Amino acid sequence: MASSDAEVAARTVPLDADDPRELGSYRLLGQLGKGGMGKVYLGRSAKGRLVAIKVIRNEAVSNPEFRARFRLEAETARRVARVCTAEVLDADPDAEWPYIVTEFIEGETLSRYVQRNGPLADANLEQLAVGVAAALTAIHSAGIIHRDLKPANVILSPFGPRVIDFGIARTADAGSGLTGDLQQLGTPAFMSPEQIESSPITSAVDVWAWGGLVAYAATGHYPFGEGSAQVLLYRALHEDPRLDDVDAALRPIVWLAMRKDPNGRPSAQQLMLRLLGDPSSSNPDAAAAVNPEDVTNVLQGWQLPVPGPDSATGAGATGPTSYAGAPYTGAPHTGGQHTSAGYTAGPDDATRLPTSGFRPGAGPAEGTVGGQTPTRLGGSGPDGPGTAPGAPGTPPGPHKRSNRTPLLIGGAIVAVGAILAVVLAIASGGKDDDTATPTATGGASATSTAPATTALPESAQALGKDQIVYTAKKNGSYNLFTATVPAGTGEITNEKQITSDAGDEILPVIRPERKTIVYFAKGTDGRNQYMAIAADGTGKPFPLFTTGEAAKLRIPDDTRPSFSPDGGALVTRSFTNGSGATQPGLYIVQLDTSKATRIQFAAARATDPAWSPSGDKIAYWANEADGDRGFIVTIGIGTDDKPNRLTEGQGNGDSDPAWSPDGGKIAFTRSVNGNLEIFEMDSGGSPPVQVTDAPGDDQDPTFAPAPDGRLVFSTQRPGEDKQLHVLDLQNPAGTDHRITPGNTLPAHVRWNAG
Repeated sequence: MASSDAEVAARTVPLDADDPRELGSYRLLGQLGKGGMGKVYLGRSAKGRLVAIKVIRNEAVSNPEFRARFRLEAETARRVARVCTAEVLDADPDAEWPYIVTEFIEGETLSRYVQRNGPLADANLEQLAVGVAAALTAIHSAGIIHRDLKPANVILSPFGPRVIDFGIARTADAGSGLTGDLQQLGTPAFMSPEQIESSPITSAVDVWAWGGLVAYAATGHYPFGEGSAQVLLYRALHEDPRLDDVDAALRPIVWLAMRKDPNGRPSAQQLMLRLLGDPSSSNPDAAAAVNPEDVTNVLQGWQLPVPGPDSATGAGATGPTSYAGAPYTGAPHTGGQHTSAGYTAGPDDATRLPTSGFRPGAGPAEGTVGGQTPTRLGGSGPDGPGTAPGAPGTPPGPHKRSNRTPLLIGGAIVAVGAILAVVLAIASGGKDDDTATPTATGGASATSTAPATTALPESAQALGKDQIVYTAKKNGSYNLFTATVPAGTGEITNEKQITSDAGDEILPVIRPERKTIVYFAKGTDGRNQYMAIAADGTGKPFPLFTTGEAAKLRIPDDTRPSFSPDGGALVTRSFTNGSGATQPGLYIVQLDTSKATRIQFAAARATDPAWSPSGDKIAYWANEADGDRGFIVTIGIGTDDKPNRLTEGQGNGDSDPAWSPDGGKIAFTRSVNGNLEIFEMDSGGSPPVQVTDAPGDDQDPTFAPAPDGRLVFSTQRPGEDKQLHVLDLQNPAGTDHRITPGNTLPAHVRWNAG
């Protein structure tokens, strides 16, 4: 018998004044959750069935591709075998507020359960692994790729683990006719290398995420540890997953699932076969089918415990903490501590480990389920299949068992499969999930003495104090080079090319530790972005500003960034703010959080920012009208700091500010009688002194690290190709000398971080 509307509405928060009361034939009972893409409502069908209704926000509806993509998602979801899905009941892509209707599933997400109670134990961990693999098998068989499998998208329902939320589950069908940049969607802690590198996406991305999800369930840790989104993405590309604490029976399978090469990973069906002990799973061409009865036997006996009083919330809530990817906003089903705003624990964080206390040792003794020792998957060997000494694919390192809080086992038989709730998003909107994109809660801090927590690619050895980085045009495009500047007047030595992409790689800056270089990449495919690379050219370039508020910035293609003295932040020009709205100006981006903070009083046209060595000021050039030059300005990074204009009345004459290592001087470029010359002044704004005087264009000045008093700049003198010159500022009678040979057109030189 159906519950009353009052009973089920008590599980939600009330509808807002502007919420609809009915959608098609469905009566809305309350809000289950909301996020960047819209809201999820609890509703009841005309026949009395409880449903979850995802309604897309108005901004998304205006996207010209949206309704076609919405319709396609609903159609493909219905192709998933019903034995493994929660039925997609209805969808109306043509409604004023497009919506999709699925069966309502009660339960707590895996992410919230682990946060509140600690890792899953033994048989229940195996049940989770089997259930999610079964879901992926059904999803992939329908030609669908999940693309965003993560703990927040697995509900531990009263009947077993259920996979929900396709995110942007673009069908794998060829010829869909839809275009867009949506296929790389994912959550940083569980994104595969091919997603990170924008390579072609296959169902192997879900297998990778399955491995990370099982590792998280087994240990309470993300597969590549704790850190910002950028840190986790870098580790996924360059490091092995951290699986030492994963149960020995599952560790080899997880290891195979998280191979860097997607072609080396098993399929979801092969995962299932191996989990069930079928030796044919080692054969990539194996066509054996999964026996539903085998899956049912593994998944029998599932019951979620009521968290004890020492759980993270201090209460015994067992209701859902999210639904369809949106943070759950309603009251718990039984007991629990809550307010009108929802659970006190708040939404999960996609890039941080839970900080709530676990309950090690609670429940039956470890290694038992309901007082009985569970049967291992496959039944071969003391630690399950594939764990014999020297078995291929077994990860290195000892197995360290962690304390776990086992789920209590009842007598119910769980139906095979998983619930697939289709939730749609588009590139112009945010993601509705309870592991939100990371952002910082405070403003940018440039003077913090705390070490940076970023994991940008680094050289094994720092650049020497006599080494520079610059761009040079060879073979039709600009790439990055490093070289040594001789102490005398000879040509540079030890020139080394460190990038080689076909697009232009320009405007490099050196991180203060001199092991990392960041530059602006102008891709041949039209994609422009900041990249980082080890200063010695080892390893692959690493994209920056890919997540959180930083991803919303739109960087002009003529903008050089600048590092904070501690290397933990960059200042850059952007046309948009951290929400993607048009608000041109200078932004400080924290690399460990992707937080983007606008410097309030910096000019909208502020260009070429340079961070002072003291960390309290930023120099830039701006103008009062459009143009590629103007006047030099400094500004403090405090909330109320006002700009200080250092050069007056120069029209469109000044640009390219660069700090001396001690912060006492600023060098810059000025237009003089049709030529560009290098000038120097005190950082407080004393009258500038001209330090070069020759026909042609001298620009891009950069100081050597202390105590060297030299300055390098690029120049193009009449009748010559572009070159690099060096000038000793400690020798006023000296002249500048050319240091680059040939016709490589060097430019954009940098010697230190200022």
